[in-house]
Amino acid sequence: MNIVLRSYIYLHIAVFLFGFTGILGYVIDLPAVTLVWWRSLLTWLMLLPYMFYTNGFKHITKRSFAIFAGIGCIVALHWISFYGSIKLANSSVAMICLATISVMTVFCDAWFNKKSILWKDALIGIAIIPGILLIIQNISTQYKLGFIVGLIAAAFSAIFATLNKKFVQSLHSISITWIELFAVWAFITLMLPFYYNINPEAKFLPNYSDLFYLIILSLFCTVISYVLVLKSLHHISAFSAMLTFNLETIYGIILSIVILHEHRQMNAWFYIGVLLILLSVFLHPYLNKARQKKSK
Repeated sequence: MNIVLRSYIYLHIAVFLFGFTGILGYVIDLPAVTLVWWRSLLTWLMLLPYMFYTNGFKHITKRSFAIFAGIGCIVALHWISFYGSIKLANSSVAMICLATISVMTVFCDAWFNKKSILWKDALIGIAIIPGILLIIQNISTQYKLGFIVGLIAAAFSAIFATLNKKFVQSLHSISITWIELFAVWAFITLMLPFYYNINPEAKFLPNYSDLFYLIILSLFCTVISYVLVLKSLHHISAFSAMLTFNLETIYGIILSIVILHEHRQMNAWFYIGVLLILLSVFLHPYLNKARQKKSK
């Protein structure tokens, strides 16, 4: 098989697996904070054999550990907000919020790297607003808070994606991933006493069903999918990768409809709003590519 074709297959499999995160977040009967604690714990433990095998700890300096541990704390806030959105609303609502990440990243990139925002990028940001308003006006009141929390999750994701891009050249990707996941676990470990002081009745230990889904979430939707992404990015352009990553929202919503039957909870206006957001998101990389060709 052609290596480029194989890379596309790897990437699509990874993005399809990412699409299950919303489903698994919905079926795991744990609070968002506790769910993220277990997911991060299992994931960094699963990565340990690879880290020892490749001597991945060798090149980690105190500075790089501090930088990526700090970014890991932002990842923790993203995951807590994402699963919080699922618990407050449902998987479909949380997944459509993730579609705004690429647009938010444009503004975060300009902010953290102190550069101006191009009007075409700003236009895409404005273009998703009608879709957002259409969704929030046509979902049940009980889901509106979940939608807002989902947008906060997208904002945190845009921040850590921008910071990762800024510092990624200083360390191997797997080492970065291990540090950030360990930091997620450590950060939430410090939070847990305060969380359970406020919510003493909240569930902590997963039952057998929860543990099974947590292992799937950690192994397939985190470790394996991330390795597949790394393999594919060696042979696929950034433009193609961005388009494929945008499919995560589509896969997630389709899976929510097929497995959880969430279309019964939503009306047609919700999906029209989803379509408007997705059209804006998919338009953004095409405009960027056209702009790059023009500048060349």
